[in-house]
Amino acid sequence: MTPHRTMISILVLLAAIVGWTPGHAHAVELLVSDPGANGVLRYNIETKAFDGVFASGGGLTEPSGLTFGPDGNLYVGSLDNTVKRYDGTTGAFIDTFTSGGDLHFPGGLTFGPDGNLYVSSVFSNSVLRYDGITGVFLDAFATGGGLNEPTGLVFGPDGNLYVAGAISKVLRYDGATGEFKDTFVPEFSGGLLNPNDLVFGPDGNLYVGSGAFTGKVLRYDATTGEFIDTFASGGGLSLPGGLAFGPDGNLYVSSPGFTTTQPDMILRYNGTTGEFIDTFASGGALNFPQYLAFMPTAAAVVPGPATLILLSAGLAGLALARRRR
Repeated sequence: MTPHRTMISILVLLAAIVGWTPGHAHAVELLVSDPGANGVLRYNIETKAFDGVFASGGGLTEPSGLTFGPDGNLYVGSLDNTVKRYDGTTGAFIDTFTSGGDLHFPGGLTFGPDGNLYVSSVFSNSVLRYDGITGVFLDAFATGGGLNEPTGLVFGPDGNLYVAGAISKVLRYDGATGEFKDTFVPEFSGGLLNPNDLVFGPDGNLYVGSGAFTGKVLRYDATTGEFIDTFASGGGLSLPGGLAFGPDGNLYVSSPGFTTTQPDMILRYNGTTGEFIDTFASGGALNFPQYLAFMPTAAAVVPGPATLILLSAGLAGLALARRRR
């Protein structure tokens, strides 16, 4: 057997012994809470294909906010004044996670740094906190500062809680105590009207969807709260519902339609420039889309570090064998 064939045989044997180890590459799907469809819809962000209804069981009624928990499962607000929990991989209904604490029309959901679940209770004008493991009601975490019909909420880089709602401003609360700190974004700053959702972007700044048919996503300085610019506004955006930055770095915005000239859409914008990219999804299953979340799917099989080292050594050996010939 020639040195070349010997080396190939060794490589094949070693590859069989060591194998290929899982890497970090993965496909990702976008989840959309859709009250009109009465479920959480799923879209592949690579193909833009509608992959069906991901979660709808357990008495889910007109879903609102949604978030993944530390346990990897999906939590969804329901119009029956509960938060439902679903298997984060299959979408199968697990349980009604919580329903206490004067929860009245849940809006946004998020897990805090303490591992507990925070839910904006729209019609009780408060942000409620629940034990992140048991779902037991803990307290009305945030109520001050003139909070009115809260919807979107997010913990910022500073560890504090930021809340938007019917008031045309963003309020900030101490992330540990819930004490009102300040009006972070002043009323009507940059043309802000009735925001529904907000998110911190890759650049560290705060992005807020401006409602009341203004059709804008506004950007604010994460330190001062000062208005920076109208980040995104094209593509027919009318009433921003949910906001989420995807793994591709781009900004996804739900735009629920109210008339035949304003269809239900998910719009995509360049995450750096705000330039309109495309209508990611429209029509079909969409029926008043609201909050957004990204779900990782099955991990792809790619060469792991051990295999890459092995192949490098093998290639070096092949080169040496050729030189010796």
